[in-house]
Amino acid sequence: MANLPATTDALAGDFLKSFGRSLKDYAVREYNQTSFLKSAMIAIADNKDLSDCLTTDAGKRSLFAALRYAATTGLSLNPQEGKAALIPYGGKIQYQVMKNGMIDLALESGKVEFITADYVKENDKFSIKKSVHGDEYSFEPALKDRGEILGYFAALKMKSGSTHVKWFTAEEIEKHRKAYSERSKMPEAAYGIKTVLKALLRSISISDELDNAIGADDFFEAEFKVHGVSADDAAEKLKSEKKVVEKPSEGSLL
Repeated sequence: MANLPATTDALAGDFLKSFGRSLKDYAVREYNQTSFLKSAMIAIADNKDLSDCLTTDAGKRSLFAALRYAATTGLSLNPQEGKAALIPYGGKIQYQVMKNGMIDLALESGKVEFITADYVKENDKFSIKKSVHGDEYSFEPALKDRGEILGYFAALKMKSGSTHVKWFTAEEIEKHRKAYSERSKMPEAAYGIKTVLKALLRSISISDELDNAIGADDFFEAEFKVHGVSADDAAEKLKSEKKVVEKPSEGSLL
């Protein structure tokens, strides 16, 4: 590839200008491509590890693959918004859908009335029970001295009236992280909240857009990080396959 300009902004800007136009071919929902590319620029320019990836062919290929997946969701990559992220590791870049992005897509479907996810600490009051109307929960955080994190929950109410709650202990989340995302730099609490929310949303059919976003996240977590994937492989997978999301077994993290 041609010699790259010296500054971080030029590195990111030159790359996005060259390849950004083709990303619309991978979009499966309407989004503002100009805003999306600006958010990618912010993410790359503000993170030295990300911008360093643009100095190698392997890094640039991984970024193109990540941006193709990101374009399928159209979620902002601006780190301040917490919707989606470009994650550098070992000179390559991975794509992740974050908590706020999943919540946005769920609400955007028009089927979800309420959705939340949080952690529960030792001195908080928390309970879950089954009812004829669905899952019910009660959560009252302690006002002080909350203690260590015991677990994580996600809950939503559909406009149809059904309610759903998912719970995992801190130990289950840690086991999941070691098995699938040990390299993740995400803080423990943020990782737990994202994981339980993702598990809840995978157990309910809400929208193709949400299923696609979770599928993209799954792909990078399970395949890119373990086996590696080329940009062409990622593109072909998106174009030729529609992600099928299977309902997890009770208590499963996946």
